Amino acid sequence: MWKVIVAPLAAAAFCAVVLLRFGGGGETAAEAVRAIALTEATGAANRVAAVVLDVRLYDTLFELFAFAMAVLGVRLFLRTSRVASAETIAESHVVRRAAQVLLPPALLLGIYLAIFGHLSPGGGFSGGAVAATGLLLVTVALGADALARRFRDCWLERLEGLVLVVILVLVLLPITWAAPVASNALPPGRPGRLPSGGLIPIYSLLISLKVFAGAWAVIHYFVRHRGEV
Repeated sequence: MWKVIVAPLAAAAFCAVVLLRFGGGGETAAEAVRAIALTEATGAANRVAAVVLDVRLYDTLFELFAFAMAVLGVRLFLRTSRVASAETIAESHVVRRAAQVLLPPALLLGIYLAIFGHLSPGGGFSGGAVAATGLLLVTVALGADALARRFRDCWLERLEGLVLVVILVLVLLPITWAAPVASNALPPGRPGRLPSGGLIPIYSLLISLKVFAGAWAVIHYFVRHRGEV
């Protein structure tokens, strides 16, 4: 039993020593000025969005592909598995009514986080996750089958694929005028305004759709496999 406790602590201590010893020194003034200039050039008021959807867009793409592979694995593995025959648990009228009341605000908040992510805290990943939380709430209250009748899995699967294709097209589009891949193809606009940040708000909205559709697929297939939640 003691090995289970000591081994993770030793690994954590080793990682801490390596990071403290070889993590590098502090950021120089010139590096800080350059980093600020790069994020300001995007036109996004939210510096985090400027980094993850412009300066370090490659990292975000790999994260999105990792999420897409995870959702695809769930689809392929559970699509052919047995469907649980557990009895649907009827929720109380209060829970069902609360789910119906809270779903629109959850979807609206998710849309807001995705659209205004380049101006304030938020973004595509958080917006899609918040919207999917509303679906999870309705799944708990009404059941996955009732929700599945409104969200056709085949259409959401096509939406996921379409979103990935559109993102790749936007990433490769600058090649047509001899610009670097993943360059911002739209003007930065005036910081603080909704039409600003170039492609950043478009990327954010597309990512939110991908996360929303992928999260619903995971919820749906796990419920079909294990029974109602």
